[in-house]
Amino acid sequence: MDLYIFIEIVSFLCFILFALTCFTRLENSSDINKIVYIFNLFFLGIISLFHYFFVLNFVSNNLTVVTSLLIVITFFIFFIMSVLSYQFIRYRVLFIPFFLIILIFRFTLGILSSDKNYTVKLFDNEYLVIHILTSLLSYSLLTISLVTSFCLYVQSFYIKKMKFNKIINDFLPSIYESELLAIRFLYFTIIFLIISLLSGLYYFIESGEELIYFFNEKVIFSLITLFLILIIISLRIVRGLTGQMIFKMILLSYFLMGFSYFGLKLLA
Repeated sequence: MDLYIFIEIVSFLCFILFALTCFTRLENSSDINKIVYIFNLFFLGIISLFHYFFVLNFVSNNLTVVTSLLIVITFFIFFIMSVLSYQFIRYRVLFIPFFLIILIFRFTLGILSSDKNYTVKLFDNEYLVIHILTSLLSYSLLTISLVTSFCLYVQSFYIKKMKFNKIINDFLPSIYESELLAIRFLYFTIIFLIISLLSGLYYFIESGEELIYFFNEKVIFSLITLFLILIIISLRIVRGLTGQMIFKMILLSYFLMGFSYFGLKLLA
């Protein structure tokens, strides 16, 4: 428990340092602020990886392990996108509340479920490994799509009100870039969500259970989320969608997927 608390303290200190660098001005060129920001993000991902390996051996429920792995995946996706795209870096401030919430959620689960005499066995089947990783990837990508669409929502709101906000204009990408990124992340979400469902189906078939029991609450919510995302993509192509409508529909998809992954586990 003492080691777990130490890892969490280091993780929160790294997050505070990361949050502070988010409020500095980062230029497109390789200036010192950008280098420090990316290094802090990478180090935060490494600390999260150590945390994951720790809870993999000293936890009492699967949800703690899955949450820790989700944070690792989210941080490293964020790190890769920050290295590849300067426009993505401009969303950094909007991700601070989300990162803080999942870190607090992870800490709470870890405190409540620490158990040195219990080992979680989640990765004893290749289909199960694919299912878990693609599920978490799709959730992380949908989260990023939600944040970028929120940026789109805010910008559309100010344009509709015929107002100019210098802070928004300086920190956030253009409406076109925000919409483009939000939709691209939705495409990736669809791909990984389909792979997740198919790998979960193969794992269920291998277990020898009747197929009817595969369609539990989690699968049903995941299918609803998939169809809703497909509707968003289709409506945007056929009729066009406003920035505010895109955000609301992605927000609904995010809540449905979040409930299917974590809400049902917590209620159980």
